[in-house]
Amino acid sequence: MKTMRKILALLAFGMMANLATAQQIPLYSNYFFTPYIYNPAMSGSNGVTEATFLHRRQWTGIQGSPETSALAVNGSLNEEKVGWSIYGFSDRTDILSRLGIYGNYAYHVKITDDISLSGGIGAGYLNQNIDQSAVRARDLGDIFSVVAPNRGAFDINIGLKLAVQNFTLGFAAPQLLSQNVVYATNPSDINYNMIRHYVATAQYDFKFAGEKQVLSPILMVRTAESVPAQIDAGLLYNMKEYGFLGAMFRSNYGITINAGVNLSETLTLGYAYDFSTNTYGSNFGTSHEFMLTYRFGSNKDNERMQNELKRLKLNQRRQKDELEETVDEKLEEFKDSYKDDIQQALEEEKKKMVEELEKLRKQAEEQGNRNNNNTNQGGQQNNQSNNPNNNMPNNQAANNNNNNDNAGSTNNMNQAANNNAGMNYPQENLPANVSPGSPGYYVTAGVFGQQANAQRLANKLATQNIDARIFQDPGNSFYYVYLLKFNSYGEADQAKASQLNGRFNGDLWIKILK
Repeated sequence: MKTMRKILALLAFGMMANLATAQQIPLYSNYFFTPYIYNPAMSGSNGVTEATFLHRRQWTGIQGSPETSALAVNGSLNEEKVGWSIYGFSDRTDILSRLGIYGNYAYHVKITDDISLSGGIGAGYLNQNIDQSAVRARDLGDIFSVVAPNRGAFDINIGLKLAVQNFTLGFAAPQLLSQNVVYATNPSDINYNMIRHYVATAQYDFKFAGEKQVLSPILMVRTAESVPAQIDAGLLYNMKEYGFLGAMFRSNYGITINAGVNLSETLTLGYAYDFSTNTYGSNFGTSHEFMLTYRFGSNKDNERMQNELKRLKLNQRRQKDELEETVDEKLEEFKDSYKDDIQQALEEEKKKMVEELEKLRKQAEEQGNRNNNNTNQGGQQNNQSNNPNNNMPNNQAANNNNNNDNAGSTNNMNQAANNNAGMNYPQENLPANVSPGSPGYYVTAGVFGQQANAQRLANKLATQNIDARIFQDPGNSFYYVYLLKFNSYGEADQAKASQLNGRFNGDLWIKILK
C-alpha cells in the first residue's frame, strides 16, 4: 500500500504541475510561424505550402521537465479559399507523455478587397501514457494492477480569424470536448481532465521596402477553466530575404529572444531562448527551442506569384472601371437618343395637329359660307310665305310649342345623365369603351418607348381614380397612355384645355389617328 500511495502521489503531482502552468496544450515560442497549431482557422493563410519541425526543451535545470517535438504541414487550395494543415506532436513531462495528431480545415471568405473572415475546425486523437518503467517501486505488480499505462481520447479544436488590411485578430478553443481520461477506478479514481482552453491573438504588420520587411507587434492571451490567464506580448521584425529577430514577454514565466536565418530561398532555421523572471527562475534554468521550415517553392517564386496576382487584380479593377464608364456612356447615349426620338414624335404630332387645324379652319370657312347662302335664301322664302303657325288655331300652336319644350327637356336630362358618368363625359368617350388604336382624337397623358413604362403611368393614374388605357402606334412603335377619345378635334381640344374638367393636373396633348 505504501507503494500505491507513492504512485498516486507522483501522478497527482505531475498532473497538478501540468494544470498549474496551463500547458496541457503544447507551449511554443515560435508559434507565430505556425499559428494553425493553436487556431485551425489560420491554416493556409500565407498561401504557401510548407513543412515545419519544432523541438523545445523547457526548464533545463529541472529533471523530468517538459520536452516537446512537433511536425506540421500547412497549405491552401482553390485559390487560397480553402486552407489545410496536419500536425503531430509528442509532449513529455517526467513519467507522463502525450502523443497527438490533428487535421485542420479552414475556409476563407473575401468580404471586400481589404477584409476577410475565416473559420476553421480541427479534429484529432490524443494518447495519454504513463512510463511505468521510470517508476521505482518494491512491488512492480502494484503498478500494473492499479494504473492503466495508456489511455486515448478524441479531440476537437475550433477557431475564427478576422483580417482587416494589415490587422489580424484570432480566437480559438482547443480541447473543446473537455473529456476525462480515466487511468484507474479501483481502489480510487485516477483521472486526467482534458480541460478546454481559450486562445486569443492579435497582430498588426507594418510593411516596409515593398513588403520585403515587416515589423509586427504580437499579442496572445491563453487561458483555461480554473487556470489564470497567461499573456504574451512581443515584437517580431521579419526580413524576408535574410531572416527574423524578435523579443517577447510572457507573464508569470519570463522573456523570450527569437532569431532566425534563411539558409536558402526554401529553408529557414529558427531559435528561441527563454529565461525565467519569476522567483524560482534561477532554479528552473533556461529553455531552448529550435525550428526548421521548408517551403515547397522559393520566396522569389512566391513574390512573383503575389506580384502577378496583384497585377491581375489591378487589371481586373481597371477593366471593371472601364466597363462601368462604357456602360455610363452608352446609357447617356441611349437617353439622348430616346429624348431625340420623343422630340421627333412630338414634332410629328404637332405637325399633324397644325395640318388638322388648318383643315378644320378651311372646313369651318366653307361651312360658314354655305350657312350664309342658306340664310339669305331662307330669308327670301320667309318674306314670300306665311308662318304655318299663323294658320293654326291658337290652342294647337300652343300645344306644338309645349311638345317641343318637353322633347328638349327630355334630351337635356339624358345628356346630363351621360355627363355624370366617369369624368362628366359621355360613356363612348371613356377609355373603357374605346377600341385602342382605332381612328380618332386621343387625349394623351404620356408617350413611351417601353410598354412597361407606359403601364407604370397607367397604374399611377389608377391610384388617382383616373381610368387610363394604352395603345401602340404602328407607325412609330411608341406606346400612348390616353384618358379620353373623341371623334372631332374640337371636342378633344376642349377636354385638354379644361384638364378633364379639373380632374387632371399634368401635361396633356392630342394624338391623332387616321
